[in-house]
Amino acid sequence: MSKKFKLFLLFFLLITSSITYAQKREVEKSVKAADVPEEARLWLKDAYEGKSRVKWYFQTDGEKEVYEAKLKWKKKWHSVEFLPSGEILNIEILITIKELPEDVYENMVQYFTANYQRYKIDRIQIQYTGESDDLEDLIDENEVAEQLILQYEVEYFGREKGENKMWEGHFDRLGKMLKKRVIELNSTDILDF
Repeated sequence: MSKKFKLFLLFFLLITSSITYAQKREVEKSVKAADVPEEARLWLKDAYEGKSRVKWYFQTDGEKEVYEAKLKWKKKWHSVEFLPSGEILNIEILITIKELPEDVYENMVQYFTANYQRYKIDRIQIQYTGESDDLEDLIDENEVAEQLILQYEVEYFGREKGENKMWEGHFDRLGKMLKKRVIELNSTDILDF
């Protein structure tokens, strides 16, 4: 084989393997509140009135960079993401499988059984995206505005073609798959399920 052909083949294999699945390699670093944009801190203080125990992080996953506030609110774990400008991006609330509406759960199960030899759901979050005021009303008035976009972010293990992988999937409000990506795990993580 010629050298050009070998280089072309190597390049082709690298490109196709990297675009087969989007990948998530999340890096999260703890930061001080003083390092977070003021707009983000003020929004959080206004929406989560009286909440003082907040952990702040700077996070990047290869697609976006955000500041993230993690806190417990009304017995639920909340994760609030802000752009580096301080503008709110979304609110994620950790839930259990039992808290999913039945039709949403059935649609997810249908997707998993059709696409994986085996699967196990690890974590589910309701994700709300929308205008700052609507997201604030969601927290301080428990009011879900029509304009808010509701999705489910699901981390799960799935066996595909005999290979175990951890995935992050985004499902719409009805439980239909929108997009997924492989979560890159450290070599010390074990995928037995």
